[in-house]
Amino acid sequence: MDMSPSTIASLVSIIGVALAYMSFLKDKLKSAEEFGQLKQKVDNLEQQSKLNESRFEKIEEKLDDIKVTLTRIDTSVKNLTKD
Repeated sequence: MDMSPSTIASLVSIIGVALAYMSFLKDKLKSAEEFGQLKQKVDNLEQQSKLNESRFEKIEEKLDDIKVTLTRIDTSVKNLTKD
């Protein structure tokens, strides 16, 4: 089989394009994996944020209860000292 230089050049360029495409696909796959990992981290942080928000709401409720109790105690002490 007699191959001319242009045929060899064409084959080499086809192989080069195929290798470049495979490299592109590999990079694309790696990027997709990294994106998936980042998305998972974001989801985890959002869940953690919701849990923290719930905890802060409970703390605020307890602080409000403490304020009400302290106000009652203060009122009671004032009433006792008036007598």
